[in-house]
Amino acid sequence: MPKKRKVAIDPKNKQLNFLKGDLLDYIGVNLDCHMVGRIISYDRSNHRCDVQPLPLQSDGDKRATLTECVVPASLYLIDKLTIKVGSVVWVGFCDREMDNWTGTSNYKIDTKRMHSKQDPVVEAVIKP
Repeated sequence: MPKKRKVAIDPKNKQLNFLKGDLLDYIGVNLDCHMVGRIISYDRSNHRCDVQPLPLQSDGDKRATLTECVVPASLYLIDKLTIKVGSVVWVGFCDREMDNWTGTSNYKIDTKRMHSKQDPVVEAVIKP
């Protein structure tokens, strides 16, 4: 019977520390899920709005405006009560890109873009 070799694959846990620390931080920074923002313009006919994110960047500057945010029917059907310029909203980012989405049917995905600030959807109004 052959002897088992005693070989340490990662004796100082460098790979494990990279996976648990640096890699997870890198993925988290580049993954967009939700953000709080204020509506700065609203197109009632197309149900789209532009939102200024409220969290500041690490250097204290404002973040770039989220343009063409989709406003769902669950909000715009009562928009006279809830949605207006100045409203604070909760914005989510679609799992996949929405470039070819028309709002009514299946659509083709042209890129590998996922959880991007380019695909914002207003999910709730926090303060009208």
